[in-house]
Amino acid sequence: MRRILVISLSVLFAALLVFLIVMTQSVDFGRQVRVNEQLAALRTLDAKWNESVLRARSGDLADEDLQRIARDQLGRAINGLNAEARSLDNLGLVADVARLHTLYDEKLLLMAEYGRATAVSASALGQVLQTVPAAQAQIRDLRAASSGAMQQRLEDFRLLLDRLSATSMEFSAVSGDRLRQEIEVAEQTLLSAMEVLPGAVRDSLRRTVATLRALREAQPRRDHAFSRLYYFPTGPRTDALGMQFAQNFQSGLEQRELYRVYLIFYSAALLVLLGYVGFQLFRSYRVINLVNMQLKRANENLEQKVEARTLELSDALRHLKESEAMLVQSEKMSSLGQMVAGVAHEINTPLAYVKSSLESVHGQLPQLSTLVEQVDRLLTMLQTGEAGEEEVAMLFGQVSALARELREHEALPVLERLAQDGLHGIGQIADLIINLKDFSRLDRTRLTPFDLRAGLESTLKIARNLVKTREIVRRFGDIPLVACSPSQINQVFLNLITNAAQATEEGTGTIILTTRRSGAREVAVDVEDNGRGIAAEDLPRIFDPFFTTKEVGQGTGLGLSIAYRIVQEHGGRIDVESRPGQGTRFTVTLPIGSVPAQET
Repeated sequence: MRRILVISLSVLFAALLVFLIVMTQSVDFGRQVRVNEQLAALRTLDAKWNESVLRARSGDLADEDLQRIARDQLGRAINGLNAEARSLDNLGLVADVARLHTLYDEKLLLMAEYGRATAVSASALGQVLQTVPAAQAQIRDLRAASSGAMQQRLEDFRLLLDRLSATSMEFSAVSGDRLRQEIEVAEQTLLSAMEVLPGAVRDSLRRTVATLRALREAQPRRDHAFSRLYYFPTGPRTDALGMQFAQNFQSGLEQRELYRVYLIFYSAALLVLLGYVGFQLFRSYRVINLVNMQLKRANENLEQKVEARTLELSDALRHLKESEAMLVQSEKMSSLGQMVAGVAHEINTPLAYVKSSLESVHGQLPQLSTLVEQVDRLLTMLQTGEAGEEEVAMLFGQVSALARELREHEALPVLERLAQDGLHGIGQIADLIINLKDFSRLDRTRLTPFDLRAGLESTLKIARNLVKTREIVRRFGDIPLVACSPSQINQVFLNLITNAAQATEEGTGTIILTTRRSGAREVAVDVEDNGRGIAAEDLPRIFDPFFTTKEVGQGTGLGLSIAYRIVQEHGGRIDVESRPGQGTRFTVTLPIGSVPAQET
């Protein structure tokens, strides 16, 4: 706990130091430069718009390309300001940038409105400048054809139209109440003159009056749009936003200076603390050196004791391994010893009918010997020619009678069958002895390719007397050879099959043996029975040494423990599933590849 506390405090002090250092460097001077650049771009853009508005008032319309470029510049500047405001995590600045954007968008709309009003005014002026010369030309023609007072009156109308051209152009550029009144008076004068003038001139003057009225009505709308646009507060709002950014920047500078003061005091406190820790470490170093000298002297004596103790432990370990090997072999021989009676019975059964066959053969031998002697005498008589015909005929009759009797009793087939039965019985006895020898041999470290199915069959022959009243179901799948110690694996199978037989009832017990592949690199052998099963509380302990559920004197409690260790040393595992009253299944899983041999 003390070490954890020291580490936690060290991490806390370091984190606080890093925090103060970061806070003293948190002001981004580049941000203020970028903000000023964006604000300058907005001010330049606003000035260009005002210049365009002034040019439009003097007669030139606003440039549409300028407005399109201005929209692009406005978007870039506003986006830059918005990004800087968001990076400052200042919601007020973000809102002000959004309001400024709205204000510039409104000014763009007003510029479009002003452009439309300017276009209408210019169109009206152009119509005035077209109709006035046409009316002047008609009046000149009419004046040339008139005389007296009418001629003078027509000249007055022509002069009035001349003044209207100049007045209309001035009104379009400057506007004002005086010019508006002059145009209204001229309109009234032209309307009154139309009563005394001919039809063609009258129509021309009527068109002139209509164009003058259109110019007079369009000009106030243009002036109103100009007033709203020229005095629109984009400039002051831009300057105000710049002041807000500057205040935020100044606040950041002040905060950085405050954290710098904190950092100085904190660094001084850390230096004092480090000096104190260094002093304590120096004192601890001296104490540790003293203790190390004492430990060094103690270790010199301890090494001698450890070396002596190590030799004792090595001897004990060697004796323990020897005792363990003897215990494993003893358990194996104990398992075989429990089957001595059954093995004796298995040997006596074939031995009995071998004896019976030999006794039957022995009973047939005198008759065969008599036949052989009579045949030999008959052949001697025939070869020497000394005997008479009657003697030869009598001997031939005796031989024929003996041969007929042997044929009638099928002596030779019987003898052959008895000999085959005897050989079969001897073969069974030899096979049983070979299996016993395989189970009792001590070549435990030798690994050879082994067919697990053959091992199961060999185990069943050894345990024949124990499992003969149980139904054996073989479900042997196609499996490859396994590199293992056959005698050790057979010992595992014998233990599992013996336990299965002892857990089942005679006549109704069933033992199912299954071989199968388990994945790409393993094979599995299942030994399953329908016996009484294992209690749930006993399952975790069944592989413990000397643990047994059998009655006293019927088991040592080492069989499953030894089997478990044998399988582990082969790189495999044993799993068990049991349902009380329904049965138990042991699964032995072994790797297919080679496993380094280990001494048991």
